Amino acid sequence: MTREKIYKLASILAAFIFSFILFVVLYSSFSSNTQSIFFIESLDNKIFLLNVVYFLITLALIFIIFNIQRKNQTTQIHLKRKLYLDKLTNLRNSNALSKDIKNEEFISLILVDIDSFNDINELYGFSSGNLVLQETARILKEFALTHDSSLYRIHGNEFAIVEFKMIDFPQFVSRTEELSRLFKNRTIYVEKLDMEIFIDITLGVSMLQDEPLRTAGIALKKAKKSNLRFFAYTNTLDAKGIIKKSIFWRDRIKKTIDEDNVIPFYQPIFDRNKEIIKYETLMRLKNKSNDGKVDYILPYEFLDVAIKTKQYLLLSSQVITKALSDLDRTDKDISINLSFKDVLDSHFIEQLDEILRNITKENKSRIIFELLESDLITDYTVLEDFILKYREIGIKIAIDDFGTGYSNFAHILETRPDYIKIDGSLIKDINNDKNSYEIVKSITDFSKALNIKTIAEFVHSEEVYNIVNDLGIDEFQGFYLGKPTPNIE
Repeated sequence: MTREKIYKLASILAAFIFSFILFVVLYSSFSSNTQSIFFIESLDNKIFLLNVVYFLITLALIFIIFNIQRKNQTTQIHLKRKLYLDKLTNLRNSNALSKDIKNEEFISLILVDIDSFNDINELYGFSSGNLVLQETARILKEFALTHDSSLYRIHGNEFAIVEFKMIDFPQFVSRTEELSRLFKNRTIYVEKLDMEIFIDITLGVSMLQDEPLRTAGIALKKAKKSNLRFFAYTNTLDAKGIIKKSIFWRDRIKKTIDEDNVIPFYQPIFDRNKEIIKYETLMRLKNKSNDGKVDYILPYEFLDVAIKTKQYLLLSSQVITKALSDLDRTDKDISINLSFKDVLDSHFIEQLDEILRNITKENKSRIIFELLESDLITDYTVLEDFILKYREIGIKIAIDDFGTGYSNFAHILETRPDYIKIDGSLIKDINNDKNSYEIVKSITDFSKALNIKTIAEFVHSEEVYNIVNDLGIDEFQGFYLGKPTPNIE
């Protein structure tokens, strides 16, 4: 029996007992022929009995009103619990968070997102997903209590850990790293399934920002996009600015594509005799100002937006088509940059094959596909099939940005590329950084052993050129030797 029902029965019993006692007192007063306590003058029987009825009704109304107020208070408590409490985890919810942070001055917030939670629901069912959420909530609650912080479940698979007092930045970053490690390769046992489910988390961090929940959300998106375990918001990350930039470049890219102003630029690559032997194709957007002045926009300004707005494929198709048509204008090789995402995109591959159908066998032998080693390659079988397919028609393969990515070198080298292009971050400081020198030397040595040619990019000075030349690198690219231009020889 609930507390509310017990209170209700006790109130009714108390009202009945009180009314009965009062009736006995009044009846005794009447039987004794004494004066009524309600009137100064003597009363006859009818007036007295009517007075008793009125009194009992009044008393009953008092208790009814009291119980209604009590019930309203209980209902308000229940509504408040529903409004501010998450039913599944029994944690305070997003409404409570908004209320709690409204007038607080110093707020630091960690937004916690369970990775690939939809996959858990699809594989094991929503009931198992709920058990995972409850266990995650328990772990997070222990962590929050340890650090004297508050825990909220925002919605779905997102939680928030909030610090309401001033905390220094290194300490808060250390706390974030500790939380990230807590869930690394973490398993949660689901008794219903009699199995352990692996979970991991991504964190968005906001420290002392005006809108902590919004800014933590932006940081979380940035962490997911960049494949980081956590990311801290800074004032340079502004959502409105990002949206405004996206709209601007979306329209600009569309106009550029419609006007056929996607232009291939070519940066020459030199051999050890400083003679041009090939060109790397780079993408530029041609822009004409109102006064007729023409300039070219670099990819770092628009490429992210192009990918986000699904315009990258159109840009890439235009620049590849134009670059491969320029094979007839030169006797040098032409290299095309491709990412692992391109390899996985069936529509891109279809368009690429369509372009290649119009290329002669002789010209195909002068095409090089540069694949980014720094890409997150998830399926080496797909990559190997891609390489095998295009090698069979005479196209050569280069691995770009080699030496700083996270790919498995053994897998990369199993593909036996024709070229390894050493990452520019290693080359540019090779004259000052001993570690860079040793890494480049090692890459050069094992490449020679495997009969793979090496290319040094970002050769920006004579000193750097002389060092990489002495190391035995085969080919060179950089501003010291030649800058990208729309011209090809």
